[in-house]
Amino acid sequence: MITKEQFDEERKECEELSHIEKDITNPTLAEIDRLYGAADVLSMKHALVHHERLLNISLIAPFIVFYFILYEVTEHHWLIIVVTALILLLYYVYSRPEDEESHERYLEYRVLAESLRVQYFISKAGINKNVADILPWFTEIRVPLVKNVLNGLTSIETDKKESIMECWVIDQMKYHDRAHKKSLKLEEKHELYEKISLYATILIYALAFVFEILMMAHVPIDFVDAHFIRAFFKIGIGTTTAITIFLKNYFGKLSLSSKIEEHKRMHWLYENVEHKMKTTREESEEQILYLAEQCLIENTIWYSHQKNNDPDFAVE
Repeated sequence: MITKEQFDEERKECEELSHIEKDITNPTLAEIDRLYGAADVLSMKHALVHHERLLNISLIAPFIVFYFILYEVTEHHWLIIVVTALILLLYYVYSRPEDEESHERYLEYRVLAESLRVQYFISKAGINKNVADILPWFTEIRVPLVKNVLNGLTSIETDKKESIMECWVIDQMKYHDRAHKKSLKLEEKHELYEKISLYATILIYALAFVFEILMMAHVPIDFVDAHFIRAFFKIGIGTTTAITIFLKNYFGKLSLSSKIEEHKRMHWLYENVEHKMKTTREESEEQILYLAEQCLIENTIWYSHQKNNDPDFAVE
């Protein structure tokens, strides 16, 4: 778990911050925005390290399988050195302490950033309510950083009430719509790769089956040729197995189905709130707090799903 002191220390290294909105003049909103910007930048920084680590592990693991099969088939004994070197490399990439922490920091800073976004718009709407008081229990016990940062805000009150329909409700609805479509395309790509790998495996197995039937039928095939044909089949199966391992280790850890569902739910949530606000022709405190609470709950769901995406030290 990240402490507030660690966050304060790490955000000093952020040269540029992202912003919820441009040209913020209100001091209360500007303070919330500065904290959001730091949390957002740090989250993206650690996410990049995490995804690079995930990709590297996902690439090394299938190469271990491929070269081991190549070692077995070709009987080139020096290949075992390559396999050993790859295993050591996999362990190094997996166990680097600074990279191991990247996943947790990415998640906690993201939860913090989204909680600060909620606080920003509650304050902008003129509601004197600290998000720390409506955090889900799960966030309080698993990401205490959020409550500590929110409680450390100098002020949450603004001088006037402003509309949050366009800048929060509609803006986020559009964001989740785009993100949903992007995740769908990635999922389709994953499914395509899986189908290609599956069909290639079935084809190679079918060819191997026919070949062995021909051998049992005493079709005249030179022993040396038969040896090379079997080696080809083994390497082919090894290759498709390696591809399957990569797809499982990389795409499987992206939780694409969960992302698709979460973006869909969030789009529906903002769409529902938009409809209610337009129907009542007002942005009531009740509606805004309902939206805030639902966003915070979705935050915990996202954290729970992503928490399971830490890379595994396994070649399978």
